[in-house]
Amino acid sequence: MPAKTILPRIGALVVGCCVALLVLSWNEAQRPLTQKIAGNLLGETWYRIEMQSDHVGFMHNNAFRDGLGRWHFASTTHFLLGDNTPTTLSKHLTFAASGKMQRARYTHKQNGETLTTTLSPIAPDPADPVATSQYMALLDRGRPGRSNQTSSVPVDWAFNLADFVTLETWLATQNPRADQEKVAPSPDFERLRITQRPYRVIEKNPTGYVVENSAPFAANRIQLDHHYRPTQLHMAGIFQMVATDQADAIALNRLRRKTTYQFPLDKRLDQHTSLLSLHLSVDSEGIVALPRNLKLLAGHVGTAGNGEQHVGEELRFPITHPDIQSLSQQAIARGQSEEDIAFLLVELTHKQLQYAEDRPAGSVTAALEKGAGECTDYADLYTTLARAAGLPATTVYGLAYKDSANPAFVFHAWNEVFANGRWIAVDPTWNQTRIDAAHIPLTDAQAANLMLAHNTHGVRFTVLDQAYF
Repeated sequence: MPAKTILPRIGALVVGCCVALLVLSWNEAQRPLTQKIAGNLLGETWYRIEMQSDHVGFMHNNAFRDGLGRWHFASTTHFLLGDNTPTTLSKHLTFAASGKMQRARYTHKQNGETLTTTLSPIAPDPADPVATSQYMALLDRGRPGRSNQTSSVPVDWAFNLADFVTLETWLATQNPRADQEKVAPSPDFERLRITQRPYRVIEKNPTGYVVENSAPFAANRIQLDHHYRPTQLHMAGIFQMVATDQADAIALNRLRRKTTYQFPLDKRLDQHTSLLSLHLSVDSEGIVALPRNLKLLAGHVGTAGNGEQHVGEELRFPITHPDIQSLSQQAIARGQSEEDIAFLLVELTHKQLQYAEDRPAGSVTAALEKGAGECTDYADLYTTLARAAGLPATTVYGLAYKDSANPAFVFHAWNEVFANGRWIAVDPTWNQTRIDAAHIPLTDAQAANLMLAHNTHGVRFTVLDQAYF
């Protein structure tokens, strides 16, 4: 099942959030505070990433100023959460001496695939080459040498150096007390938007400040020194980053934890694809971010709103790719309504790929090229096709029932699509236009805590009641 796909994706989300926290602490405030903070933060810093006692990765931050007076903030994070599934995240933001963002580049490498977002200003003013909030995002997906792997998307990012250092400026000028909060903008290079991250002061101690970011994951806590440089970061008790030297940071140990995540069920579920409802108890000696009793219904959806946050091209969803456009048009031509199109796309997606257990394609374009992938590849392909057809759609992560002699729940991915004025849950991997009740959607924090609990105590499910269509 899709552990090799979903676990690195969860890890990337978790560590990516940690990266955002650490990168924020590098920056400068408005002059003259800008120069003071920047002068204190120039140089290289290495961090060791741990999950419990396992050394699973490292981060390298490098802040410097070039001969033209531009400020550079570069970060590389490498981690390994499962056998032979290394993930590398890199960011490099460049600000001109005026404070305008001049260029930004983000790279996500995983499973032999490379996804890259590069932002450059559009139509700059000759008097100020970076005096603009209009940028062109060049999205590059897959291995070098493939055709039709790039696309360009215009974005409006009113984001400069002052925005980048909102948190540090606030700490330096306001001397906030415990429980005071501040919202800081942060670039999201995969979704091509500026997000707002809330921060809260936990305490001011002899080392400096402890601040917490509660979204999108639970209890991300970072210790800053008196120059607002990070020394430690804790992510909900799951990941820990500690400043260290290069040799210690990159000396990764052999993984000792389990890499196959299956959560046993006490009995087999007959005809599980026809389950209307399912009532489970969750058994674990450790703390699990799930209710002790789960009451699940077929067709459950968790996405709210009219879908305006789930449209358009993103790094993972190449809706302008010619093959995507061709496939989506097939469904549009046959469908009589939005719901018809949504359901036709389930069948279309299912037919494009052969299920390849433990062999994730890594990207939508790679999955189409190979004609195979795991559940995340199916789900991301469906999201891309639905958006290309004009339907808001998103990929959902969670657990789903795996029928075998040893029944269990495993990590899985499916979709939610907005059609005919409502959200609908579908599963293209299993060709379901109506998902059964044996799907358990998870938040990122719940998924990460399940991973942790499985490694330390084990997690089991018990069937209390069930009903069928």
